[in-house]
Amino acid sequence: MARMASAVESPPGIPIVDASGLLVTPGLVDCHVHAFRWGHLISLDVDPVSSQSGVTTFVDGGSVGSLHFMAFRRFVIDHVRSNLYALLNVSAVGQTVDGLKGVDAWENDDLRFLHLDSAVEIVEKHRDRIVGIKVRIHTGLASLLPMAAARALANAVDLPLVVHVMKAPPVFQDLLPYLKAGDVVTHMYHPGPGCLVDGHGKIAPEYLEARKRGVLFDTGTARFHTCHPVARAAIAEGFLPDTISTDLCLTNYQHITIDMPTTLTKFMALGLSLEQALQRATIEPARSLPVERGHGRLAEGLAADLALFAVESGEFSYEDFFGNTLQAGRRLVCRGTIKDGRLLTPEPQEPMPFSFMRR
Repeated sequence: MARMASAVESPPGIPIVDASGLLVTPGLVDCHVHAFRWGHLISLDVDPVSSQSGVTTFVDGGSVGSLHFMAFRRFVIDHVRSNLYALLNVSAVGQTVDGLKGVDAWENDDLRFLHLDSAVEIVEKHRDRIVGIKVRIHTGLASLLPMAAARALANAVDLPLVVHVMKAPPVFQDLLPYLKAGDVVTHMYHPGPGCLVDGHGKIAPEYLEARKRGVLFDTGTARFHTCHPVARAAIAEGFLPDTISTDLCLTNYQHITIDMPTTLTKFMALGLSLEQALQRATIEPARSLPVERGHGRLAEGLAADLALFAVESGEFSYEDFFGNTLQAGRRLVCRGTIKDGRLLTPEPQEPMPFSFMRR
């Protein structure tokens, strides 16, 4: 960005984008997507997403561990137009076990892949792109050894720990000893036992304790990881997200999650102001992980990564995975993404190519 002012003289021959009546924001930052296309069955291509949603910076949410990061770097990160960073999965196989129809497999089913030496070496060689450590604590996880290993790895490489949580067991209380200031809990508005909101509509004390010690909370919206009534109750109690992300992948980009503008629209309908929503999809995710580097801000001298939005009024309806309908009186619609000073042409996402993929 060469200059920011209410009126700027454009040199002859420079294309002008007419943004009259539109909301101009920094390029959005989505701090939880899955982007290891062709290496992780449910990962998608972030460049088509960027062209249609106003997101210019993405963080892959643990699709790869130490075994596959080199391929992710060489064949995806270094080739996409978008700014793409990664959380390194504590498991060496990452989430590459995901996506096979009829196979309920998780990376931490086999604790032998908690191979910290390889993870440390990969982080040290790729600190320009690895911005955190990811661990998935899924329902029914037999042991907290993955959590302990992830804590040890995050300490060793001095990066934030990002923890995927679901309904208990394990209970969130058991994760607290492993969490410290600057760590991130994602899927904060998941439903079911052990969720953020207790049976009386109040915030469960263990979550208040985590926030008090400086743990950050991310929506990781996805399909079945966010329940509108849980989110509404928590927001009404003042427990707002620190960051808003989509957890976008091939199984949710066509329905329920859709994209970041849709996700921001939902959180506005759940109680956030437009300004609060945008802040949590720009500067806050850039601050929460060490990716700030000029992302999520508008200032002279920074890359010209911008998003153009229309704020439309009307009657809009959104359903979560559990059948809860959310009514919205306005919505954000992306009217353009500018990356490095160029207005992008919208591109389609290549759909799932195989019948054996989980839908």
